[in-house]
Amino acid sequence: MSLAENIAAGTHPVIDRLTQDLGPDTVLADDATRTYYANDIFWQPGILPLALVLPKTAEEAAHAVATATRAGIAVVPRGGGMSYTKGYLPALPDSIVIDARRLDRIIELNTDDMYVTVEAGCTWAKLNEALEGTGLRSAYWGPLSGINATVGGALSQNSAFFGSTTHGTVAESVIGVTVALADGRIVTTGSGGRKDAKPFTREGGPDLTGLFLGDNGAMGLKLAATIRLHPKPAEIGFLSFGFETMPIMAQAQVEMARTRAISEGFGIDRTKAEHSASVNKLMDGVKTLGNLVAGGKTMLGGLKDAVSAATGGTAFLKAHNYTLHLVLEARTPGELAESMQRVRDIGNRYGKEIENTVPKVMRSKPFGPTRGMLGLDGQRWVPIHAVFPLSSGRKVAEANDAFFASKRDFMSKHGIVYSVMSMTVGNEFFLEPAFYWMDEITPLHAKSLGDDVVRPWRDRPANVEARNAVAELRRATQELYVSLGGVSWQVARDYPFKDVLAPETWSLLEGIKRAVDPQGLMNPGSLGLAQ
Repeated sequence: MSLAENIAAGTHPVIDRLTQDLGPDTVLADDATRTYYANDIFWQPGILPLALVLPKTAEEAAHAVATATRAGIAVVPRGGGMSYTKGYLPALPDSIVIDARRLDRIIELNTDDMYVTVEAGCTWAKLNEALEGTGLRSAYWGPLSGINATVGGALSQNSAFFGSTTHGTVAESVIGVTVALADGRIVTTGSGGRKDAKPFTREGGPDLTGLFLGDNGAMGLKLAATIRLHPKPAEIGFLSFGFETMPIMAQAQVEMARTRAISEGFGIDRTKAEHSASVNKLMDGVKTLGNLVAGGKTMLGGLKDAVSAATGGTAFLKAHNYTLHLVLEARTPGELAESMQRVRDIGNRYGKEIENTVPKVMRSKPFGPTRGMLGLDGQRWVPIHAVFPLSSGRKVAEANDAFFASKRDFMSKHGIVYSVMSMTVGNEFFLEPAFYWMDEITPLHAKSLGDDVVRPWRDRPANVEARNAVAELRRATQELYVSLGGVSWQVARDYPFKDVLAPETWSLLEGIKRAVDPQGLMNPGSLGLAQ
């Protein structure tokens, strides 16, 4: 019997074995599930996996890995499902997807030694909820999609937002990880991998933790991670500015980053403001007002913030070509006042200070619904990004403007709407264009956002021509950023990687891959490694 016939008959021996060992609620092989897990936010339709495995323990996950690889079946990890780079899509028909979201326990919260160990499927929202009342927080504490995005997914793809302007990406906050290797061994890096030692430091010998960061699961399946904690800053302030051009805003962001005073912030163009401010419901009525009141230093202070947000609306965003929205943190009121003035001076030198409603509302509910997966009228959405040295920020912004000006007719022909966002991440300038276009709504969008949200657009037909045009535009953008010395994080099977590495560096990576995954069955094709 052929593989396809085995699947249709539900008799594939590996799936039968896993079902017997782990239970029918852990191993799902029905057509609807397999089809759902063959799509990400952008790429569709993909190769259907043989089955989905939802382990409840690290031991179950490791058993699934070992059982699959012994039979020559590939293993593809999946976290919160927010990827758009084929990171959790099978590259081969003989694959299982391991969805880690049931591995979501807080294993150890050690406030004395200031670290927390969590399972890989724990969301950033759940982690931050667990830290409430401790006075502690991780330096990087999650992406905007933290209600769905998992710790393991962030480590696999790299991630930046909350806390990142000061503290960099998630990789800077990690002490150690626990992973299942291709043969089923469970390995812990950092001091947690020593005999009778706490997982309190990443140091002490070669940095094995780094091997499993940004790898998209190509080196092993993440089961848990230990993250450093820091005292949560006592003071918080908000600033927003308007600018005439992207290069001018980029220059301001670069100078602000060097103050080391900003926790997080982002710059957007008017198009992004029209889509994001609306679809993410930054002025979301009573809920927003309640959150702002609760977040005020006093009830009166919170009430003033709420009234300002409710009456100000979003018109001020559209009055400027580009707007920048910042959150500052400090230990004392005096430190905050000094930092606010330094950043304000830079912002007003290049642009104009405006209402600071956006960062206030964003912080009032940092992990809101992932409504930004679609545009205002249900348009499909996908971004592209790269990071550059701070000193390149303005030059990159100028090159980006020129590139997309040259693509204006192409985008118009295919109904593609372009927007752009910029950030600074530690000592890096981050640029993320995004594209909106009319296309079908997939089950992934429906499940992530809810039927009520997508109902008006569920019958929209597929627009393969426009989707292919977006893919072409994304590839050209990636090549532009490589030519400008940019580096991309979420490599998976989407961003250029092998071609941008020196041959010697590539050969080292291949050697490491062979050592931990001799058959090449851990997320084959990811990072451009042979499948």
